Amino acid sequence: MKDYFKKFEKLIDPIGRRDGMVINSPFCHLGTKKRLMMVGHNPGGVSVRSKTSIKEDWNRHTNDPFFNALEEDWDGKKGKHPIQLLNKILIENTTLKQSDILSTNVYWLRSRNSEQLKVDSLLEKKCRDGFLYNLEVHKPDCVLFLGHVSSDIASRWACGCLPKGSAIFPWGNDQVIKFKKMKFNKNGFINTISIPHPSRFRLGKNSERISSIIKALESNGIY
Repeated sequence: MKDYFKKFEKLIDPIGRRDGMVINSPFCHLGTKKRLMMVGHNPGGVSVRSKTSIKEDWNRHTNDPFFNALEEDWDGKKGKHPIQLLNKILIENTTLKQSDILSTNVYWLRSRNSEQLKVDSLLEKKCRDGFLYNLEVHKPDCVLFLGHVSSDIASRWACGCLPKGSAIFPWGNDQVIKFKKMKFNKNGFINTISIPHPSRFRLGKNSERISSIIKALESNGIY
């Protein structure tokens, strides 16, 4: 675990002063195999008291390994942001525990929305290296991308990508859940799922949308 933190701190240092977040999950769960890696696009706007630089976010996790950003105030109330609610729904409706899930983003830089995110070569390299290192260390059974754009970014970082079809996401605007197999290293292909981003296509209490995501996970061995 010491090597894990040392490597990540080296990745963070050159971009540490920028607004953002690195890993949402409690650090006490890092370093063990994960059943699911949940990956968004980038941190969005949060309340003033939750806003951090990338380095500040890393430090608050290392200072308190049980700190869980998935329970803080991102959307006016603690734990009520769509991504936080999805995390809770998965834990309540499957056999997944919080320790089974690693929650992060493809890019660590904060922006009000994805369209305003400006990615330079340094950010791209550090976030790509961090993403690949998390895959290497945590060996997730499946990666759940929040938004198809996040999946497309990871596809660029992969050394192989095989589309495996899609399933309907009950929204009404021809939204779908996409399945791919991606290869990032010598360990072979990994199953990935991408869903319409929860911040735009909210689950709410719609049981059909929730069940469609759970069925997608079940089809990839996540129960």
